[in-house]
Amino acid sequence: MAITPAVRKGKQNRHEKITVCLLSGEPVTVDDIKSTFKGTDQEALMYRISSNIYSIRRDGGIIKVHKKGKEVTAYQLINFEQFDANGRFVHQSFSARQAKQVKEIQEVEVESTMNSVSKLPELMLA
Repeated sequence: MAITPAVRKGKQNRHEKITVCLLSGEPVTVDDIKSTFKGTDQEALMYRISSNIYSIRRDGGIIKVHKKGKEVTAYQLINFEQFDANGRFVHQSFSARQAKQVKEIQEVEVESTMNSVSKLPELMLA
């Protein structure tokens, strides 16, 4: 039984526009991402790139962050082949599997911990 969820339709979100920038699979600098939104009403919101990257990861993207010290220099989408041209994650169809039967586990006898605790002062003096 194969389950194939539908890809969301409608207006493209900001993080999906950023995903379109990353579809090459190559590292894309932060300035290149900001230039995509240059002159739009969302240009002022580009200080929140990290929250948009989080949204891509939540959708199923694997993002590699390239840093120089603490500063982020570029982002790279590793699984770019799993996204469509609109930047939306295309789910892979998968089969529903049956759970495997687990073998019975034999009971094991455990030594009482009280015996070990009572020997503790003797071990500390030794």
